[in-house]
Amino acid sequence: MTNKLLISIVAILIIVTAVVVVLASTYLDVGLSPKDGGELRVALQSFSVETTDPSSDNKDGLNYHGHLYDHLVGANSDGRLDTRYGILSGWQVAPTADAFTLTLREEAMWHDGEPVTADDILSSSNYYFREGAACGVCSNVKAAIDRIEVVDDRTARVHLTKSDVVFMGLLAPIEGDMPLLPAHVLNADPSAINREPVGSGPWRFVSRTPTVSVEYEANKEYWNLQRVSPFDSLSISLVPEEAQRVALLETDKIDVSRVAVTSIKSVKDSGFSVDGPRNVLSTTLRYFMSYDEGYLTSSSEFRKALALSIDMEEIVSSIFPIEAATVATGSALFTPVSPGYQEDLPAYPYNPDEARDLLGQSGYEEEEVKLMSLVAYGMSEMPRINELIVEDWQAIGINAKVVPAEWPTVQPLFQANPQMFDEFAPAPVLHGAAPARPGGDINGVRRYLSGAEGAMLTYFAPNVADGILNQLQITADDEDRALVLQALNRRTYGEYWAIPVLWRHDTYAVKPTLTGWQPTNGTSSDLHFETIRPSR
Repeated sequence: MTNKLLISIVAILIIVTAVVVVLASTYLDVGLSPKDGGELRVALQSFSVETTDPSSDNKDGLNYHGHLYDHLVGANSDGRLDTRYGILSGWQVAPTADAFTLTLREEAMWHDGEPVTADDILSSSNYYFREGAACGVCSNVKAAIDRIEVVDDRTARVHLTKSDVVFMGLLAPIEGDMPLLPAHVLNADPSAINREPVGSGPWRFVSRTPTVSVEYEANKEYWNLQRVSPFDSLSISLVPEEAQRVALLETDKIDVSRVAVTSIKSVKDSGFSVDGPRNVLSTTLRYFMSYDEGYLTSSSEFRKALALSIDMEEIVSSIFPIEAATVATGSALFTPVSPGYQEDLPAYPYNPDEARDLLGQSGYEEEEVKLMSLVAYGMSEMPRINELIVEDWQAIGINAKVVPAEWPTVQPLFQANPQMFDEFAPAPVLHGAAPARPGGDINGVRRYLSGAEGAMLTYFAPNVADGILNQLQITADDEDRALVLQALNRRTYGEYWAIPVLWRHDTYAVKPTLTGWQPTNGTSSDLHFETIRPSR
């Protein structure tokens, strides 16, 4: 071999090696190659109380530590309970709905190699039910449960203090915040949950730097192979400032970040997609005293006039980008994560001419209509929305005005018996918000329609609602109960008992080279980063 040929071969090898190195480093930088793995980098605006012990935090903490764990009952991206996303392979409901038999999936393992067993259900419950636990639903679940019976390694039976057909929703991440914890760790040293946590979820804990970041690695032996991440690791950084999160996105320091409404246009202009959980909150105009004929809110013509006079599409689109909010449809109790949701029920139409006619029929005589306006669940846009609603009411001849309010001042008014809305007579109206819940249909009937103790009494026929609530509470079969709820949706939709306004979504900027993200709709706290994939 001549020197010239040898030199040529060496040169070619050097060039090929350089190209390979450049390509490899590129993949590692952006975390795109399923073969090579890489790092998925996320920025959040809050770590809540920054603990890996779910009993020491509320639902907000799931964004920090929830990636480690499985809930007993999972929820799919539509916000519906789904065994593909929880550590139970199934459950059976007693005919009286006062006992639930839970079956664990056989393939589930803790990150340290120990099998998941029914003892974990019992030990986790005891840990969550201890005095001082801070999780959001711990006290509710504790009050609901009489005892837990371990039947065998894979089976536990939960006996309730009374029938509750939607109890399982409390064990899922939309309503609940009690993921399963390992009995062998809790029995040996419970404090280890916040030092070296062991879960069964799609990500394993690696390390954390307080107030800075938490690091996970992909659980390649996860029981749901379809949810094994193609990335080797997940890094979640705490970045409270919106401007800094956007800057990190644009300088390729992070791949996914929560962004505010005001940043959506700029991140889209920079090539990012905007995604995230949908239908996290619903907002509704609720009529008080509609059961009292001395109030205008008892008139169906008056209620309908107020609904048809609001240009909802214009109001929502003037305040929110399409990625951040959607005009609500159907009756106000139901959202797309509800069993009673009906796709074919539209939003109430904007028809000011019909609204004027209905207003005349209602007996309205220019009395002042006060819209109680409060910032609910951090929705700072609510006051502006209410101003626009009142402008639409004024346009059809209603003497309306916005009255700023706080929840602590409103709550005593509807909790009193009789209610105390004389100051807001003859038409007290409140624009409030509520989180979406899969069991929220029944809870909504109890809270807003029925005459139950502590209810808001915003329905004109609470006695009728009491009967509907009783029927729902004894309908243990999920499909049968969904049919009752769907019928209720259609019925109350035509009664204009309340005005659904919008469904609010959480918004995240996502790097354009990523795809497939399936967070759970209906909650801010079940993000499923393991579903993110590199685009092909």
